[in-house]
Amino acid sequence: MSKGLSIAIGIAVVVLLGVGFALTRSGAKTPAYATPTPSATTSPSTSSAPAAAAAATITYSNGFSPAMTTVKSGQTVTFKNSSSSDIQVDSDPHPVHTDDTDLNVGTISPGQSKTITVTKVGEFGFHNHLNPTDKANITIQ
Repeated sequence: MSKGLSIAIGIAVVVLLGVGFALTRSGAKTPAYATPTPSATTSPSTSSAPAAAAAATITYSNGFSPAMTTVKSGQTVTFKNSSSSDIQVDSDPHPVHTDDTDLNVGTISPGQSKTITVTKVGEFGFHNHLNPTDKANITIQ
C-alpha cells in the first residue's frame, strides 16, 4: 500500500469516527438544566386567566381585619388597603422587621393590594410601619 493511500484511509477513519461521535451525542438526553420547550398545552406565565384566590385576605381599614389569621406554609396571603392613606405592612418587631421577612410586604396605596406566599412556619406578628400600633398576627402551619 502506498504512503498516500495510507494517509487518505487514516484521515477517512478519523472523519468517520468524528461524525459517529457527533451523531451519538446529538441523541443524548437533554441535560437537567436545559429549559424545556413549552408544549401547545402549556400556559404562559403571563396568562390573562385570573389567579387563584388567596388562602387568606387581610384588609386594612383603621387596623387589620382579621386580627388573627391561620394559613399553611406555601399558601398565599393578600393584604388589601381599604383605608384612605398608604400603609406599609412589615413583620414584627418594629422597627427591624426580622421575625418573618416574608411579611415585609412594603407600601400599599389606598384601594390596592399585594399578595405574598408565606413559607416560614410559626406564629408571627406584623404591623403597619407607618402606624406601628396597628398590629395583627398570622399563624403559618
